[in-house]
Amino acid sequence: MVVLFGSEVDPDPELTWARGITLVGDDGTEVDQPGPFGVVGWSVAGLDALAFAARHPGLVDRLALVATPIPDDEAALGFELSDITAKTLLLFGAKDPLTGSRHGTWWQRRLPDARLEIYPQGGHDLLVPAWKRTLSHLAPHCKR
Repeated sequence: MVVLFGSEVDPDPELTWARGITLVGDDGTEVDQPGPFGVVGWSVAGLDALAFAARHPGLVDRLALVATPIPDDEAALGFELSDITAKTLLLFGAKDPLTGSRHGTWWQRRLPDARLEIYPQGGHDLLVPAWKRTLSHLAPHCKR
């Protein structure tokens, strides 16, 4: 299972189905499935994905942040970034006027187990073009 923050639609339903992944859109309620599972957050909703991972360290084993901006006030997050235990993939577009590689580098320095990947031609709307990579990180053993 993968929990998606920041989009009300599956970025690529055919790919998600082909990989055998159940995608759950976050609606503010808690997930009642046993873990472990992956969590992805796009843009500012990446902060919600981080908070979810911080609240459920035993359930969330993998996390992906896609074009997530640096928070205005790190202390206001309500948790320590160093407490995030999930293996984290950071995906950013080099041509993103809102975040870009500077934001990705900031996250990489603060999250304990984070890998940064920059899409040279990518902008802020990176969720759809990076969906295959996102799923391969969040659910590496799932395939139909």
